[in-house]
Amino acid sequence: MKNIKKELNFFLKLSVLSFLLVLNLTLQLAAQEASQPPSENKAAETDEKKKKEVSEFEEKRDTILYGIGDDILELIKRLKADEDDRFDADLQKIFAETKIPAIRDALFAYFAEKKNDCLKADALMVLENKDDNPQETVRSAISYIRELAIYEGIDSLRKILKDEESEYRDLCISAIGKIGKPEDAVFLTELFDSEASDDEKKSLIIKQNIMFALEELHTPEIRDFLIRVAEDTDENAIIRGTAVSALGKIGDERAIPILSEIFEDKDPILRTAAIKGIAGFKDAKAKNIMIQAFKDSYYKVRLQAIQSAKEEKAEDAVPFILYRAKKDPENTVRLAAIEALSHFNNAEANEWLVDSFNEEKTGLSLRLKIAESLLKNNFDIIYEDVKTAALKAISEKRKNKFSAELGKVISTVENKGTAPIAEAYLNHKDPIFKSIGLDMFKRNRYAELIPLVSLIAEDEKNGALSRRAKDLLQLSPTESKTGETASQSQAGNTNSPQDNQTGK
Repeated sequence: MKNIKKELNFFLKLSVLSFLLVLNLTLQLAAQEASQPPSENKAAETDEKKKKEVSEFEEKRDTILYGIGDDILELIKRLKADEDDRFDADLQKIFAETKIPAIRDALFAYFAEKKNDCLKADALMVLENKDDNPQETVRSAISYIRELAIYEGIDSLRKILKDEESEYRDLCISAIGKIGKPEDAVFLTELFDSEASDDEKKSLIIKQNIMFALEELHTPEIRDFLIRVAEDTDENAIIRGTAVSALGKIGDERAIPILSEIFEDKDPILRTAAIKGIAGFKDAKAKNIMIQAFKDSYYKVRLQAIQSAKEEKAEDAVPFILYRAKKDPENTVRLAAIEALSHFNNAEANEWLVDSFNEEKTGLSLRLKIAESLLKNNFDIIYEDVKTAALKAISEKRKNKFSAELGKVISTVENKGTAPIAEAYLNHKDPIFKSIGLDMFKRNRYAELIPLVSLIAEDEKNGALSRRAKDLLQLSPTESKTGETASQSQAGNTNSPQDNQTGK
């Protein structure tokens, strides 16, 4: 028994000595680390961060230069989503070298969306040699030419239509409507009149597409043609309606009696088209027709009246739009009216919009629409109310849906005044709210929130959020989308939210 006690005492003393030894070593290491100047610690962290950024940059570049097709396609999607343009020169080079049609198609779409004409020569070459390229690549090239309005491609587009190559017909018609000149509009009217397909449905689609293109061109050279089609009661209603709308866009007041007569038609498609066409005219008869459109029994006519009044900045239409926002039986019309009101900055309308946003009984969709519309078009009217609502809702679990949806709306607004809201979302424990906060940061590049986003990036426990934060910091972390440099941001943004308006 005594031997056992001796052994226990021995092991106890040994354990205590071991603990003291480990503790002493730990204290020494901590002292050594603490003795290092803070600047050296910070420099080491900065160097490590730079190494990670360089590594991830090189990884993406290596994918472009050496990756297989699927990897490159996936990266193109990612770069597009992140609005990352650091690799555009490499992607342009890949386009010239690749033999994979899907990559060429993806790059046409990628640069078309960015309005970058770096593939202009390639697109024209594809059209000139369309028989040597896959159909999808030809279609992508036509879409690229349309989006960038490359008029040099017009002869190729017209040739394809003359040759009646149906696989490209609709795209070519649409492209001519976007980039064409008066002589091209005349060409389309001749194509319309010569259309004689045996397939009635196919013929109708072709003629409708031609008319949509002519509406976009709306040149005076085709006025007589449009009148003829608009007055042709045997013609399809959609085709007639598009001719009516195009006729109004030309701006010739001689069209008012025709548009007035068509507004009395029992077909709501034609009444809608008449309102679309007559909106630009300022005489008393045209204005009276517009007023009647706000009371039309068919909701699409009311929608068009709201849209036309907004486009024409018709201040005298505000009372009618406000009534639609308050009372219309169709939610679609109410939402459209709310969006239109946000453009007018009318005192009565603004008061109703703010009061309705703050009233929970208003309904989620309407409250969100009010916030979205005013934040984009009249920021200072609603910002403080939105900030108060967002910060309150994010702290109440029962309002998770509202706070998440409101956060998504705020993330679409380009205005650095939303930084306090973004900070609250980034600090939230829920990954969903953190992600919404990153959406806000992506949109506005708040200089003061870079350290907070860096913390999310450095914490590997955040998983996908960590990787996304790293990507956002790499995307020119010292430069905003609007071109504001880091030196400007770090110098201090003392403007109020009102001073930061971008929607006006």
